[in-house]
Amino acid sequence: MSIGFNIKRLRSEKGLTQGELAEKSKLGLNMVSKLERDATDPKLSSLYKLMDALECTADELVLDFFKTNMKSKLKMQFERASQMPPDEQEILTEVVNKYCTAVVYELIADENERRNR
Repeated sequence: MSIGFNIKRLRSEKGLTQGELAEKSKLGLNMVSKLERDATDPKLSSLYKLMDALECTADELVLDFFKTNMKSKLKMQFERASQMPPDEQEILTEVVNKYCTAVVYELIADENERRNR
């Protein structure tokens, strides 16, 4: 995923048009369009304006999800989840907790099985 892809994804998640993002970031419609198409690279000052307008972190904006390490991927996903409505956050928290608990139980069972051999 490119910076352009991330800008477009974040903009869409916020329900903004390119024009609305341009207005909110004060970058101009032409610049937002070029950035989303990866026709130009943003200056650092533009990245800050986009982070403010999209209410996101630098990681969410610039990291390539498919090329980054797992710790960064998890951080990015949980930052996205923090933008969800509270009831959806509760469901996600419950799912993650149950999954982590199941993994721990599986590890304990595997360890007990190894000891009993």
